[in-house]
Amino acid sequence: MFLVLTPGLGWQWALLRLGLAVVLVFGTAAIVSRLASQGAVDMHAVHQASEDVAAPIPSGPVALRWLKSLATLTISLVPEYIVMILALGAVRAFIFPKAGPELGNSVIVIIGLALAGTLFAIPTAGEIPIIQTMRGFGMGSGPAGALLLTLAPVSLPSLIMVGRVFPKRVLVAIGAAVLATGIAAGLLAIALGL
Repeated sequence: MFLVLTPGLGWQWALLRLGLAVVLVFGTAAIVSRLASQGAVDMHAVHQASEDVAAPIPSGPVALRWLKSLATLTISLVPEYIVMILALGAVRAFIFPKAGPELGNSVIVIIGLALAGTLFAIPTAGEIPIIQTMRGFGMGSGPAGALLLTLAPVSLPSLIMVGRVFPKRVLVAIGAAVLATGIAAGLLAIALGL
C-alpha cells in the first residue's frame, strides 16, 4: 500500500515511508494501549454508555435509522470541519514557507514542517504531489521526509473532532507520535542521502 502511495518519489522514499509507518502504527498503538490501561478512560463517555443501556431499543427500518444517524453526524461535524479547515487555510501562508533551496535541510525547518504537516488536513496521497512540487523547487530531502510522514496520518481537525470520545492525553500522544516520526523521517532522509 505505501509503495503505491509514493510512485513519483522513487522506491527509496517508499521504503522509508513503509518502515517508519510500521513503527508509527504499532508504536502509537502500544502507547495508546498503555495510556488506556493507566485509567485514561473518559468517564463522560462511560456515563453516556450506561445511559444508552437503559435507553429503549431503537425501532423502525434500519435504513431510516442509519439516515437519521448520518444526518445527526453531518449536522454536528461538517460545520466544525469547515471552520477548522478555513482557519488553517488562513494561516497556511505563515506556516508553510516558500519552498526552495533556501529551506535546505535545517533541523529547525524539519521540525517546523513536521509540525505543520501534523496540523494540516491533506487527502490521502495528496502529500505526494505536494512533496514532488516542493522538491521540484529545490526543497531538501529532510523537509520532504518530514512532510511524507506527517501530512496524511492525522490532522488538527481530525483530532479535535474525535476529542469528544477519546481522552485528551491519548490524542496528544497520537499527535506527538506522528510529529516525532516525521522528524525522524526527515533526519533519516538526510542520512540516507535521498
